[in-house]
Amino acid sequence: MIEKLKTISNLVVLPHSVFALPFALASLLTATRGRPSLHVLVWVVICMVLARTTAMAYNRLVDADVDAKNPRTQNRDIPAGRIKTWQVQVLVWICGLGFVWSTTQFNVLAARLSLPALVILLFYSHTKRFTWASHLFLGLALGVAPVGAWIAATGAFAPEPFWLMAAVICFLAGFDILYATQDEAFDKKEGLQSWVVRWGIPNSLKASRFFHACMLGFLAGFGVEAGFPAVYYVGIGVIGAVLLYQHKYAYKLEAGEGGPRFTLSPSMMKMNGWISVLYFTVVGVTVWFSKGF
Repeated sequence: MIEKLKTISNLVVLPHSVFALPFALASLLTATRGRPSLHVLVWVVICMVLARTTAMAYNRLVDADVDAKNPRTQNRDIPAGRIKTWQVQVLVWICGLGFVWSTTQFNVLAARLSLPALVILLFYSHTKRFTWASHLFLGLALGVAPVGAWIAATGAFAPEPFWLMAAVICFLAGFDILYATQDEAFDKKEGLQSWVVRWGIPNSLKASRFFHACMLGFLAGFGVEAGFPAVYYVGIGVIGAVLLYQHKYAYKLEAGEGGPRFTLSPSMMKMNGWISVLYFTVVGVTVWFSKGF
């Protein structure tokens, strides 16, 4: 049982939940002025875990045939035979239905939006087959999290979480474009779409910088909409400095046979996870330690 749980954790890359969860919790803190009820907090976390597990397990199912051909992904759990396809299908159904049921713990609006949210999460897995903008769909899949957390707490729409949604879309798209450079040759061979395949590595590097600059702008817009004090923008400046450091030192374009070659830092995913945590910390400090906002 322990080994099977480890396999499931590896299948859905559970530690990568850190990319979206901090933004959802930042939205929840803002919506509740730093005082979310324990009930809402616990169920938001449960919903996030169930939704992401559903999406990742479904993605592994959809990509199983491609993963089996790609040398970089051949050792993933389905191609390697560590877990059977029917077991992953059961996982998708259990977690998907669990997510829908869990939203009933909040309010009517949250429950009604659970199925559309699930469709968005699952749709991303198909986008690489037909559009080079698939990275933006990945961002959208994670970007619904702060909107969902806000609605879970308040039972109503508001403009604030949509600024965070836009920021998450840009954040994820920015580094997923860079991540796609690893599979440029394979994707071209298999007819798969990505920003890198369509526009090339040099232009993709520029696009990544553009999206991360837009991310900072949307985070600032969230602060304005929420009425945050100056300390929040100091924190956004720190995040901007970290992103600048990444693009200047961690992501390098080198000359190579057949054209430019992009060298990706092995620690990229970990660094981006820490940026998400840093942002949550910035919001927490703003909400909990500032004299009102």
